[in-house]
Amino acid sequence: MSLSLLAACATQPSPPEVEETGRSGQVGVRSIDKLMPASERMQLADNETFQMPLAEYGNPNPLYPPVLLAQRLPPQTICLRVAIGEDGKVMDSQPIDDAASGCPRPAQTDPRFVEAARNAVAQWRFDPAFRCVYPGARPIDEQGCVSGREEAVAVSLAFSFVFEQEDGKGSVRVGG
Repeated sequence: MSLSLLAACATQPSPPEVEETGRSGQVGVRSIDKLMPASERMQLADNETFQMPLAEYGNPNPLYPPVLLAQRLPPQTICLRVAIGEDGKVMDSQPIDDAASGCPRPAQTDPRFVEAARNAVAQWRFDPAFRCVYPGARPIDEQGCVSGREEAVAVSLAFSFVFEQEDGKGSVRVGG
């Protein structure tokens, strides 16, 4: 069973950003989960809380496709919905086609950018997301799931990647 992101989650870790400079082209990444429709978000009972999956340190950013560097393209935004299994492994990723969220139609970008983003997220690992179910009617733990029962859940998260270069050098800009 695959569940999507909880809308009311107050904190939300995202994969560590890697900022490097050089002629190889760089990528910025950020989570855009709050842009997912409410109908696709997990619904919790009054006696449940939710813990987002935590990205493992060292998850790689996509690489700017080397064959596209010479074209000096304008910034390219790629948005992916990333399915994360109960074990924290990425099960799949698919481009998001939602102009309202700032995600261009995949047909408007070079497919090599989409491929680069999908190749990177396929390597990502997370501490799994979990639902904490408490025996009473209300959650009682301030942090963690000390008095409840953890149930690992599969989730989908959305990420925005911005591939850009300027004056022949790669740069990083977090997606909008």
